[in-house]
Amino acid sequence: MCPRKHSQNNVPSTFSRKEWQTLPELPTSAELMDSQPTALPQKIWDGPLLKEEYLENQYRLNRFEGTELLRRALNHFRENPQMADSGFYIYTHVHVQGYVFAKAGAACRVSFSTERSPTRVIWGQSSRLTPGTLVALSPSGDNFNSKCFVAVVAAKYLRGGLEPDTEAGEDENTPPRIEIFWADSNDAIIDPSIDLVMIEAKGGYYEQVRHTMIGLQHAVQDQSKFDKYIDGTHKRNKQAAFYKYTQVSVPDSVSAFDDSQRGAFDQMVSSELALVQGPPGTGKTFTSVIAIQSYVQTLRAGLKRPVPPIIVSAQTNHALDQLLEKCIETGANIVRIGGRSQVEAINERTIFNLMLKCHEKPGNSGEADRQIILQKLRAELEHCFPTELISAEYLCTEESSDLMSIWLADYVEQDRPYLYRPPQGQTEPGEDTGDQQRCSKDDERERLQGEFVPIQFHRTGAVPETMSRSSRWYHKASVYLEKYSDMYDIPPAQRGMVYRYLRQRLLDNITNEKLPAMLRRYQDACDKAKVNRWNRYVKIIQDEGVEVLGCTTTGLSKYRGLISALKPLVLMIEEAAETRESNITSSLYPSLDQIVLVGDHQQLVPHVDVPELEGQPYHFNKSLFERLVGHGLPYTMLKVQRRMIPIIRSVVHAFYPELKDHESVRDPRNRAPVPGMGGKHIWWFQHQWGECQNDNFSFYNVNESVMIVGFIRYLVQNGMCASQITTLTYYKGQVNTILRKLNADPILASYNPSKEWSVRTVDGFQGEENDVILLSLVRSPSNPHDLAKVGFVDNENRAVVATSRARCGMYIFGNSNSLLSCSKSNQTWQKVFDIFAKERCIGYKMPVVCQNHGHITHLYQPADWDKIPYGGCQQRCEEKCVEGHACKMTCHVGNLHMKCQEKCNKFLLCGHACKALCSDRCDCHYDCNKPAIASTQSLPLPYRPAEAISARNKGRLPIQPVVKQLGGARKRDYGKRRGVQGDGLTQGTILKHPLHNLDPSIPPGNSSVAQAPTPSQRLSEPTSEDLMELGYHVLVMKDRAGPPLPERTSLGFGSVNKVERGAIDEWSPQRVDEWESTWQLRRPRPNEGSSGSCLVGMRQESSSIKTPENWQPEVTYDIVSSIQKQLGAYGTQNKSNYESSRKQTLMDAAAGFFMRDEGETNKNLLELQALKKTKFEYQTALIDLD
Repeated sequence: MCPRKHSQNNVPSTFSRKEWQTLPELPTSAELMDSQPTALPQKIWDGPLLKEEYLENQYRLNRFEGTELLRRALNHFRENPQMADSGFYIYTHVHVQGYVFAKAGAACRVSFSTERSPTRVIWGQSSRLTPGTLVALSPSGDNFNSKCFVAVVAAKYLRGGLEPDTEAGEDENTPPRIEIFWADSNDAIIDPSIDLVMIEAKGGYYEQVRHTMIGLQHAVQDQSKFDKYIDGTHKRNKQAAFYKYTQVSVPDSVSAFDDSQRGAFDQMVSSELALVQGPPGTGKTFTSVIAIQSYVQTLRAGLKRPVPPIIVSAQTNHALDQLLEKCIETGANIVRIGGRSQVEAINERTIFNLMLKCHEKPGNSGEADRQIILQKLRAELEHCFPTELISAEYLCTEESSDLMSIWLADYVEQDRPYLYRPPQGQTEPGEDTGDQQRCSKDDERERLQGEFVPIQFHRTGAVPETMSRSSRWYHKASVYLEKYSDMYDIPPAQRGMVYRYLRQRLLDNITNEKLPAMLRRYQDACDKAKVNRWNRYVKIIQDEGVEVLGCTTTGLSKYRGLISALKPLVLMIEEAAETRESNITSSLYPSLDQIVLVGDHQQLVPHVDVPELEGQPYHFNKSLFERLVGHGLPYTMLKVQRRMIPIIRSVVHAFYPELKDHESVRDPRNRAPVPGMGGKHIWWFQHQWGECQNDNFSFYNVNESVMIVGFIRYLVQNGMCASQITTLTYYKGQVNTILRKLNADPILASYNPSKEWSVRTVDGFQGEENDVILLSLVRSPSNPHDLAKVGFVDNENRAVVATSRARCGMYIFGNSNSLLSCSKSNQTWQKVFDIFAKERCIGYKMPVVCQNHGHITHLYQPADWDKIPYGGCQQRCEEKCVEGHACKMTCHVGNLHMKCQEKCNKFLLCGHACKALCSDRCDCHYDCNKPAIASTQSLPLPYRPAEAISARNKGRLPIQPVVKQLGGARKRDYGKRRGVQGDGLTQGTILKHPLHNLDPSIPPGNSSVAQAPTPSQRLSEPTSEDLMELGYHVLVMKDRAGPPLPERTSLGFGSVNKVERGAIDEWSPQRVDEWESTWQLRRPRPNEGSSGSCLVGMRQESSSIKTPENWQPEVTYDIVSSIQKQLGAYGTQNKSNYESSRKQTLMDAAAGFFMRDEGETNKNLLELQALKKTKFEYQTALIDLD
């Protein structure tokens, strides 16, 4: 059946002059079912336009953008109702489940199936059915031939909605559910047995144009100071009106401006319509914040009446949050309306939280009417859907007191609703394409708050088996009612079908007569309550002295009534070049004296979903900012960038010839070189690997993605954090592919267990930056002889964004031959390619440089990364473990050689040789138990004279006094391992000093009191074997010390909670690895502390009371940053002695030393103190590492 013709359409193809001003905000069913699109305006920019004509054109373009893709989807589906998802989403088995009566209106909850989707839908990561999305529904037997119900998604949440709420007892096969607002109350459905199909377009997000269209309808009634700029003929900029009555306030922060920022600031605080272009990294947000600060101060000084807030807006929530966060840092009193923020400080300043803060009760103005109508609606629905049978008096026209169950007798059965079956045979989707899994807090905010009234049949009349599978019973029941005037004359076996007939007639009556009128009254009450609520918001904002009000550009129209009531004077819009023109022109509030547009028309332009609206003659993707600049209106440009190192800026210089570097980007302390790249900060990796296309028609390149993942692995192995690297690409298909391979890489999993990788589309990364950017171009013909196609990679605005995000390094992966073979793409990329070629940073290989040996490795294929699996080069590692075993691995960066696989050569306390590997926990070959040492009340502290200190610094280390007590075998072992032949002191000395004698104010050198460590004193990174041996000695000392140690102690500058573990497990290599990760011990810089000093002392735990009782035991140790420096400080010494020196320090810690060595010049100074634990007096300081 053909759709309705235009004669029946409420929205004709050509609007009359005034008709557009009164059209409903949501499209009609006839508008969407039309086989032909709505006619677009013919005269756009042929010449000057009247204001009304201009606003009408903008309105019609927005309505076309919001409805056309859904209209096409309905026409396509009507031709093939059995089709699968293709260009739009199809939802089948849609059934009404109830109504949520919220403050925004009555929302219908519907369940549905995604069986038409070829891939499984992961709702936590899907952008389907976003609130505000336009959908169309039709009975499954009609398929949009004659019936279409238009609705807007009201709420989308996971738990108890799109996913089952198992905690509430829902079955895992519960269908997904959403809530929708009917566009027309006459379309509202309450019959749960009706099976519907629902269609959603993949573009044309209606919420974005809906409020803009309403704003345009209001704008035609208002006069604005900026109407003269709209037609493009006015090219002179005048001073903003309110500056005539006051002097401009200039904040002190202006002194930090460069010349171009100062010029932009001067225009922003004077011109009626100020335009500021901010190229990448030029500090436009900083400039805007200082200008906002100036507006607030100027208005406060010049106006006698209460100062209205400055309205700030941005296209995206992210950009708005950045701007508001900077305003908060300047001390501005801000409030945010609409949307959600990811910044907690801004969430605390929403209008709702502001109302709670000032103890303003939400109030119930208008609520009384809503509650009265809600009670009537609830009662009506409860009569129709009781838990048992519908009462006779409500079901029949005549009054009857008889129970319906008596009349039906035994012909009653359980109503069998639609049985949902989860989709089968769907493929698994790709990785997350940008939407993060929503947390429970975000999920609750999406939930529509209100009373839910379920709609469900429980009991019904039985229908004869012969008629249960057909609709003949409906006709036959009507015949029985006509035939018998007395209901009891109807044969009992036929009464079930009569009951169903009466129930259906009741629902039809309510649906067609009562329900629409009641829903309209309910919506009117909700709208009235919203107006009253906005009036309260206005009063709160004024009473609280809010200086800055923020919202998105969509919110400018959505909250037009609220903002207009505040009578603002200044409107600033960030990302103005990415904002549709109509979003701004629909927000020209009559009270405005000044508009400031900040953006960059050379970067991303407004997004358009309907291709016909791009380009001539409509230019719907051109912003008001770009149009005014093109018409010659004066504007200023920021010219000094503070993001990119000079060589990366030289690439961007191809698009911005006037861009200059700030001195800060030349300083390597601010922009560190990319590790492992030998000073190559840019590189274009050339290849000819063919592209592929997935089921969603998005492109990806497998080999290119593998090469990129290998490069990310290499950078991470060489010391970069995963968060410092961002991969950009033009296609979501490539995003999926790269993420999938990153998450499957076992080596990367060890470096980044959270698997949080920054892989983004170029369009989603505007306004952001990172240290290293990898750009994946993807496009390359599968057959080298095929004609190259590059799609929207040829777009220059996107190329500007892609090449200007990096701070320290930018590496491009792509087929330049394909890119430069297309004319438009050549215009965009040839100038970029030339810069890479000039710097000799392009080739079919990726050169990486070993940080250990300086060797260059050229990588041509993804498999070549296996040549350097550990991030170094192909040379054998020259490192040795502390026992002198050579590492057998190829060159690597980091401490991978610590896991020595050689056999351990130690002798244990029992006198037997260790049977374990060098890197494992020592274990006796005869499974002996280490001898227990009885607890004692007095513990000798080792005494170490100056000669011993000098010997240690020379590599000759004294034997620990515990050796004398533990036996000669251990003594001989220590002598061998320390490089001494049994010489060393065995004399012990007992010292006591209480903890309260600690005084951090006493300078070093005063040996009468133990000293608190200075911030520069840190513990060097011990190996796993070092810590394991230290741990064993700690256990020995704990056994001898008596009282238990405190639950919480510290090592270095990290604290760990005590965990119940066995003595064997506590010092296993795995446990030691965990500690090393937890403590995050580091080597200090060479200029920190005195070279060669070591200290076992106390550290003050964070506390508001800085008293000696807060000090806890700590090991701190400053070492020289390299072997060469240590050789210079202490004379001839090999590396093994250097490692032994570190181990001896740890042994000192285990034995309870408080020792300070000041190098060769102060080698005779020894401070040895016994420390007192809080609540326990010990005769030595013990370090509890649990």
